[in-house]
Amino acid sequence: MTDELEGEVSEEILQEGSYYLMDLGLSSKEVAAHFETTKKKVEKLASDYSAKLKSGEVVPSEVDRAFWEDVKKEAEGDEKLTFVSDKGFHHAWKSELRRLDGAALMSIYEASKDFLNSDPNKRFLDVPRPKGYDPLAMDREVSKAIEFLGKLLAEMWAAENHAKESLQT
Repeated sequence: MTDELEGEVSEEILQEGSYYLMDLGLSSKEVAAHFETTKKKVEKLASDYSAKLKSGEVVPSEVDRAFWEDVKKEAEGDEKLTFVSDKGFHHAWKSELRRLDGAALMSIYEASKDFLNSDPNKRFLDVPRPKGYDPLAMDREVSKAIEFLGKLLAEMWAAENHAKESLQT
């Protein structure tokens, strides 16, 4: 990478991102909107990166692809959550959690609630987070997951009840 001004993204990263994001199904127009540039520039960036791949200047990597896939998910509004199960801490995308059945979600929800309820610092979660290091960061993340899981379980319950009512009429 070259010397850059703070906050600027290098040309190499823009090339890689444009290439992988378009390869993952985003249009050049969508990538341009996310990178705050023009469609034409994104197409050139992706083309330049493709040429680097063909010449062997860069090597395709599953790690890079996975990184840009995560960027795509976040850009589409998906979010990675941290939760607790009987086996410890885990991370999953909201979209992955939506695919689980009610029993699995309830198990995760209960384990996460039990974790938070056993923490004597739980009462401080309502206090604004401090600047810099946040000793309750993990608790805040688990709390966010509990909120999402609660809403998801309520939606599933409502949909199930609606389906039962429809069958009865």
